Amino acid sequence: MFESDDWSFERIYGFEKSLPRTILTYVSYVLSIGWIRLLFHWYPRLHLYATHRKCTLGCATKILVIDDYRGEYKSYFVRDVQKISTQDISAKSLSATLGAVDPGLVEKIKNRKLNIDLENGTRCEAHEYKAFWCKKRCYVWDTTENAFSRLVGLDNGTMCSDLHLGCNNGLSKEEQLLRRIVYGNNDIVVPLHSIGVLLLLEVLNPFYIFQVFTLAVWFAEGYLYYTIAIVLMSLFGITTSIIQTRKNQRNLRGTVASSERVRVLRDTGVFENICSKELVPGDIMELPKHQTVLVCDAVLLTGQCVLNESMLTGESVPVTKTSLPLRHVPYDVKECAHHTLYSGTAIIQTKFHGDRPVLARVIRTGFLTNRGALIAAILYPPPADFKFDKDSYKFIGILAFIAICGVIYTVATKVSRGIVGGDVAIKALDIITIVVPPALPAAMTVGKLYAQARLKRAQIYCINNRVINVSGSINCVCFDKTGTLTEDGLDMWGVVPCANGEFDDAKTDIPELKDHPLFEGMLVCHSLTLIDGELCGDPLDAKMFESTRWILQESDCSHVNKHDTVTATVVRPPEGANLTEDTISEMSIVQQYQFSSSLQRMSAITRALGSDHFRVYTKGSPEMIIGLSKPATVPRDISLVLERYTKQGYRVIAMGRRATISDNSAEVTKLPRDAVERDLEFLGLVILENRVKRPTTPVIEELREADIRVLMITGDNIQTAVSVARECGILSTEEQVVDIVVASRGQKERPEIFFNVQSRSPRLSAQNQIFATPTIEDVECGTADRNYRFALTGQTWQTLREHYPDLLERICIRSAVFARMSSDQKQQLVVELMRLGYYVAMCGDGANDCGALRAAHAGISLSEAESR
Repeated sequence: MFESDDWSFERIYGFEKSLPRTILTYVSYVLSIGWIRLLFHWYPRLHLYATHRKCTLGCATKILVIDDYRGEYKSYFVRDVQKISTQDISAKSLSATLGAVDPGLVEKIKNRKLNIDLENGTRCEAHEYKAFWCKKRCYVWDTTENAFSRLVGLDNGTMCSDLHLGCNNGLSKEEQLLRRIVYGNNDIVVPLHSIGVLLLLEVLNPFYIFQVFTLAVWFAEGYLYYTIAIVLMSLFGITTSIIQTRKNQRNLRGTVASSERVRVLRDTGVFENICSKELVPGDIMELPKHQTVLVCDAVLLTGQCVLNESMLTGESVPVTKTSLPLRHVPYDVKECAHHTLYSGTAIIQTKFHGDRPVLARVIRTGFLTNRGALIAAILYPPPADFKFDKDSYKFIGILAFIAICGVIYTVATKVSRGIVGGDVAIKALDIITIVVPPALPAAMTVGKLYAQARLKRAQIYCINNRVINVSGSINCVCFDKTGTLTEDGLDMWGVVPCANGEFDDAKTDIPELKDHPLFEGMLVCHSLTLIDGELCGDPLDAKMFESTRWILQESDCSHVNKHDTVTATVVRPPEGANLTEDTISEMSIVQQYQFSSSLQRMSAITRALGSDHFRVYTKGSPEMIIGLSKPATVPRDISLVLERYTKQGYRVIAMGRRATISDNSAEVTKLPRDAVERDLEFLGLVILENRVKRPTTPVIEELREADIRVLMITGDNIQTAVSVARECGILSTEEQVVDIVVASRGQKERPEIFFNVQSRSPRLSAQNQIFATPTIEDVECGTADRNYRFALTGQTWQTLREHYPDLLERICIRSAVFARMSSDQKQQLVVELMRLGYYVAMCGDGANDCGALRAAHAGISLSEAESR
């Protein structure tokens, strides 16, 4: 057994062919006039049981995969075990999977070993191996572990230094073909069934088979008009279902199908143009300078790259990727996300000094890519409506029981009156067709199609129509805050500078601070870039930088080190600005550590004009920057000042710096992030306004009036989240907020949790009483009218899961606000709510919401890119 996703597990069993069983099975087909074969079509695993016998996985010719979804729903897949070998290959045999292949090249790789990388860490070379494919994933038999393990790319267990150019150049043609045999073509193939196949699959549905039986009975009784009406309704349902399925398959296939010419670096050091379908993990490719969609996942080796990742995240904000540092540490997908280019994202521009090419190492292709995993999730969605299916079967079962009782009663009464046997049989069967509605499948199909049409008119695209069935049962809706409940854009309110461990007065006119280090941090600590002369990047960064009234420009010179050369970005004051002797006239951004939601911060290494010293500016959540700063530089009243602004709903960002890290430019780029972001001098706070969207409050009110529970899950500060929750109606004025906090008592001891019951009023006043209670029972018994809701952070959530699982259920039921939540924690919360019996809908707009969107019964993604 191995984990398939965060909420499902797969178990696999081996089977081998049994000749006696196979013969008996085919005899049963004849004797049953094909009914047993039809049963096996509905339940393929029964056909496997009938024709094969269980054996060890090492000897298996067929595999039974049981996908256990949260221990509540099981899906079964029967797959063939295939042998892949280089000993007897030919151009003809490879053409079936790889397309046209050069016969001369095939002869060169005969009897050569294949390199295989597995998820369990095994790396081996073999002339032959066994594998099977399930849900677009390849599982290879590991002879060392005697188990199947998933095939992976170069993202698993590979050292960063091995990915760099210094280790080796590109792949030879022979090595590339060998890897294509293992990984297949770099293609995301969406199956496109013919009309005939779709018709057959639809007609052989058990409901329609029952309908054929029903029509036969009605024809025998002469119910011609009703029979014709049902036939027409069924034909309409089947036709529209086939048309919609075919249309969805073609649209999805057209969305992901792509084939381009790319330049790859060979082992000889020469570049060659090849088809993108021939790319394999390990290839080194040259990135074009403008407007190209990436066709694989790759790691940036040289230069910088500005991307539009809206296809994956829904956020059409340019993202800057930097080259992978040359360090002897394992490559980690999350840690190296800002050096990784993802399939399906669009290159806006690449940067490199001079005419040298921007290079990237391919690490994943096809369905191994992030885009491939997304398409696989669409093709094999989690069974969100499995409870609906179970209830449907129960409903049919009850009707069948009633029908059987009716048949027995009809037969008994008709026979007692001496009615002819044929008439008795017809009337008895007629009872079955009356009790079990034959028009049910057609009605359900038409209902789904009508619902999809209504959604489409409302500009809502449904990628999984099975979710429609369960959407009517939704009783819990989780919302992200920023960009979902509040506006995407932020407005600059002002800053609260800090000097010598004391806060100064708040400033709303930012240029007044031109001689303060906080002003310098606002100039350089961002991820903005120039595209066709226009400032592009994160809206928060844009607002912060624009408030300084300085200008961002690309420098004519470059920052050079041994392994890379990147054009530096500089900031300068506007023309005619009055500068004092102490005012910096120009600053260059030498190195950037992009924002990480898990780290809650970003940093920039800079150098001022005329200075030999490099400085670091770091901005992020106040909690994180305070923890990284020297205690002597942090004001004592930081908590009160933070509370003053966050309780009013402001977005608060903290800034810190290290005045000097190095005088050597070559050393600067080699410093690991944790060595740079420490011992900071706390500079102050940046305050931004984040207004609630107009439709937010009416929608929340409508949901609460419908007795649907509403929660907020955000990565923002908890006080800001509570303030916005009050403003939009997630927390009513009558509800008290209980803030759950964690107090650490050492590494070995279990952390202690406290419950702080806050005032009902969202404003700070002398009457606001906050008292701490050590147990949840005190809260449940002591809170007036028991009208309270919990608010907690991601850190508290993690502590509860690890050390207080017995309290988790009680807290989830009464919670309203979850703040500082990471992407994984959002997904964990959604899964926990579903485990408690809620039908959960998740509404979000960012990349950090993707896991929760997919885990929920219904995921609603507000994509800015789709709306344009």
